[in-house]
Amino acid sequence: MLTHDNWITIHFCALILLTGALTSEYFLFRRGMSIEQVRKLLIADGLAALALLLLFVSGLMQLYADPQGPTELLQLPSYRLKLALFMLMALSFGYPSRLFYRWRQSLRRGRAPMVSTQQQLWVIWILRIDLLLLMLIPLLAHTSSS
Repeated sequence: MLTHDNWITIHFCALILLTGALTSEYFLFRRGMSIEQVRKLLIADGLAALALLLLFVSGLMQLYADPQGPTELLQLPSYRLKLALFMLMALSFGYPSRLFYRWRQSLRRGRAPMVSTQQQLWVIWILRIDLLLLMLIPLLAHTSSS
């Protein structure tokens, strides 16, 4: 059985993994990508999805293992804001992931996918916002624990 400290460790490792994966996606994604770059982008996207899942599960386990209890923590406005920002980040992550997932068929055919200007604009801004949220969420952690 995993202890509270183990869940904290998993949470921070997932946070580091998510930061690395989103940063990789941000620098890999552009128009005119090669097949190899698209494959790396798909790997980074899969790692980001895994990290989001680990963050969610480890956050839930920490919430229920906290000595204050879940009801007291959920009453804190900073904790609720942190949850809302995480949910916004997780939901916005869906657009790039669906776009990248659809590219698998063209990769099987041996062609690099075409990226429109609109898709590039949307994905770049979503990744920028997600990286900003990823930077802001830990700042709320200190205020929610007091």
